[in-house]
Amino acid sequence: MNKKREIEILAPAGSVDRMKAAFAGGADACYIGGKNFGARAYADNPEEKELIDAIYYAHVHDKKLYMTLNTLIKEEEMKGLYDYVLPYYKSGIDAVLVQDFGVLKFLHENFPNLVLHASTQMTVCDTGAVNLLKQYDVKRIVLSRELSLGEVAAFKKEKVEIECFVHGALCVCYSGQCLMSAMNGGRSGNRGSCAGPCRMSYNLYASNKSVGIRPAEKLETKPYLLSPKDICALDLIPNMVEAGIDSFKIEGRMKRPEYAALTAHLYRKWTDIYLDYGKEYFNLEQSIRERNADVEKLSDIYNRGSFTKGYLVHYNGEEMMSNTRPNHNGVLVGTVKHVVTKGKKNVIVINLTKDLNSHDVVEIRADDKPTEPVYEFTLKDEKRAGESFEANYTNGLQMREGLLVYRTKNEKLLNDINTNIIKEQIKKKINASFYAEPDKELMLTLFTKDTSVTINGAICMRANNKPIEKKRVQESLLKLGETEFLMHEEDIEITLIGEVFFPISVLNELRRKACDMLYKALAERNEKHPISILDNKKHQFPIPTFNPKYEIVVSTMEQLKTVLKITKKDEEQYEIFINLEHFGLDNLISGLDLVEDDGRSAYLRLPEIFRRSTRRKYIKYFDTIDGFDVLLRIKGFIVRNLEEISFVKEMIDISDASIKMIADTNLYTFNSKAVESLVDFGIYHYTASLEQSLREAELVRKNITVPSKFSLVVYGREELMVMTQCQWKNKGACVKKLTKGIKPLPDILYIENKKNKASGESGKFPVVKNCDSCTNYVYQDIPINLFNKIDEIKELSPDFLRFDFLLETESEVREVMKLANFSK
Repeated sequence: MNKKREIEILAPAGSVDRMKAAFAGGADACYIGGKNFGARAYADNPEEKELIDAIYYAHVHDKKLYMTLNTLIKEEEMKGLYDYVLPYYKSGIDAVLVQDFGVLKFLHENFPNLVLHASTQMTVCDTGAVNLLKQYDVKRIVLSRELSLGEVAAFKKEKVEIECFVHGALCVCYSGQCLMSAMNGGRSGNRGSCAGPCRMSYNLYASNKSVGIRPAEKLETKPYLLSPKDICALDLIPNMVEAGIDSFKIEGRMKRPEYAALTAHLYRKWTDIYLDYGKEYFNLEQSIRERNADVEKLSDIYNRGSFTKGYLVHYNGEEMMSNTRPNHNGVLVGTVKHVVTKGKKNVIVINLTKDLNSHDVVEIRADDKPTEPVYEFTLKDEKRAGESFEANYTNGLQMREGLLVYRTKNEKLLNDINTNIIKEQIKKKINASFYAEPDKELMLTLFTKDTSVTINGAICMRANNKPIEKKRVQESLLKLGETEFLMHEEDIEITLIGEVFFPISVLNELRRKACDMLYKALAERNEKHPISILDNKKHQFPIPTFNPKYEIVVSTMEQLKTVLKITKKDEEQYEIFINLEHFGLDNLISGLDLVEDDGRSAYLRLPEIFRRSTRRKYIKYFDTIDGFDVLLRIKGFIVRNLEEISFVKEMIDISDASIKMIADTNLYTFNSKAVESLVDFGIYHYTASLEQSLREAELVRKNITVPSKFSLVVYGREELMVMTQCQWKNKGACVKKLTKGIKPLPDILYIENKKNKASGESGKFPVVKNCDSCTNYVYQDIPINLFNKIDEIKELSPDFLRFDFLLETESEVREVMKLANFSK
């Protein structure tokens, strides 16, 4: 127990109404987007004036408001970023959440004292990222949802605030690394427009190696393979506090105000119970019963087939997945007991296990088709648990005994939230001091602990008849009505010198003006004033003449041997990249021997995700004699995240080797400022992001103000998702724990979007596993191929053209490599 520790409850605000509801529920802070650059482009994001008023409202009530700029921002959009942020900065926005490294650098340089938070879209998975982000004075990091409590606790020794998601939707892919929506629908999750591909239904196929790496047998499986349940970590509050989490973040900017109010209320309630009374009281049987009742309220508001405690305590598993229904599941309240059909009369008898309220919405479902309700209706009258009641249904429906009855809308709960939380809006407690003396101006002071305003009014008169009494002054001052303030009699000090008189209407007007003054003073107390001037002058580096070299990524020994043979005659034109995640450390020495036998050296591409366990594995490897020798034999590393940049710097310090770093596609460079940030990290070679068009990459290239080499992927399968959820394990065929009698699955599976199949579109995406890191990768069905865009590529003039081989056979590698001279 730590009574002195303050834990922030951070709630979602897809609109100002949702923000106020969350604050009423007990949230200490909310996160909200403006009209641009937020990760929820389809939320009811406020316009500029409305958002500024929201900032003021939060500050009047001693709350905080954080603005989301947590998307990737294109080069041409960067021109408007300063003017977009400036009014919110002036108004005292409490922090800005950022994904884009270029935006992070820009805000740090141009807005002094602006608090910056690293969004979960940065995919921070280990402490190696911290010092890099501190270069830009980042105060808080929102960790990847996939981290365990143990991994989170490792950040305690770092002098940075930690924020973690504790409730709401989970993405199946690491946040910030998902390209599925962008590449197969044109709506980028990294640009705030995710179409939710993980909530779609898929077929699962085994591969057939006898005819090459192609999908073959369709496997029996539940339809929503990629849809996780929502997290509810209410029971884990003691563990989360002890792990060092500073801010409990609730997901759900697209959800209704009642959701924001209830989740904030319950997380504040149980966090305070733990902080005030300790773990023993928190875990009393009575507390657990009460908490279970609260969890059911949360289920009634929104759940996807019950809740999971998420990655905080589970690494993966089917129990975390909502694989039969991807949206609100509701709460099971009963079953169909009888079906009666008499002529035109169609009646069902429902046996209830829970109370139902008037105007509740009820769905009747079959177990085998949970997304297709047989019947839905709104209840007229309340019903009690244990009762049976009749309901008419439409003729022709496939109604039968045993069907399940779910409540998808709890009207009483919604009304209770509105009445007891949302409409009971928070009020700011204030004090007042009133002074009146004949022949002098009336004087009223309103004040809080740190803010005070004083206003003078009309000249006070000497009373001829009935003087003004303190009671009447008190009654007037307490009429705060619809203001944001609250006072009690004991909060008011009244001084009347002698017998005084003044019209009460004068005092009322004085009170109204003083309230306005105090609101303004409280609202504006956090305002900031820019002290730097935006400098648009840039020294740009000229684009070189088009004469590229080639980077060849290999994922298997066979591919490496093939590439070495093909490129032998012109080896200076080719760089070899060994994809360690699929090539494997066990094969690395043999692979490097082949490369060196050919008189060359290679680069090593590190994994997309570099968690604590992965770092330990690589540290252990390079700590051996052979591993240390590898550092002296290679040209460098292809790094894919902040943790790997930190790791490679550590390896350079240990080995004193001349090791280069190349930033891969997912160290996103949507703007030239992002390229500058990579240089700040010690990287002078970047790769165009896969989501960028050639035109967008060209704009970045033309505006670079630092010396940096540039690579462009011209062939390869885009990595669409990287996830801890394992399709092999969820089918009961985990390679590490394969039980007797269970048929093993092939090394490659395929998922197919059922909607694409129905419309005749392509879309069987290969899924590749890495059992060492317990990670699944989903790749594009058809490799990217830019061979027909030679004119645009010449305009862009990359220094290197990259061929990224993954599943290709020897013959396929040879076919693709025939095009390696297309730049000539």
